[in-house]
Amino acid sequence: MSQHRKHRGYKTQRNVAEYFQNEGWIHAYSIGAGQQGSDIQGLPFDVEVKAVSALSIPATLRQIEARTDGLGFAVARLNGQGDDASKYAVILRLDQMVKLLVEAGYVKSDKSQPIRCTGCGGWMMKGLDCSTCQNMNT
Repeated sequence: MSQHRKHRGYKTQRNVAEYFQNEGWIHAYSIGAGQQGSDIQGLPFDVEVKAVSALSIPATLRQIEARTDGLGFAVARLNGQGDDASKYAVILRLDQMVKLLVEAGYVKSDKSQPIRCTGCGGWMMKGLDCSTCQNMNT
């Protein structure tokens, strides 16, 4: 690996740690190369940071799964991306994504049922606002 790629990797880890700090995880920090564990420490979840030209997604997921039983994901800086960590890609297992969506308040379809809106008579999912009425009011 070239010196440029190594320095890009270190910089990417710092970018990601700073992004988490700015988003409220003030104890987030980047660990040095060769150390064991999550690339970003001080967080309640595992973060693997990748800044490589050829990313092996299966190997990355196995690496995260070997380290944690909880939430873990990879942050990938793709070729051509600058230093803005908010634009980096995130890779995680689908079951973890679904769990995050449910915890964030998104309703699972198997627990929802369609009902008629009392405002417009259109179909809507029970517990959610009617999208037809919302569109008519905008």
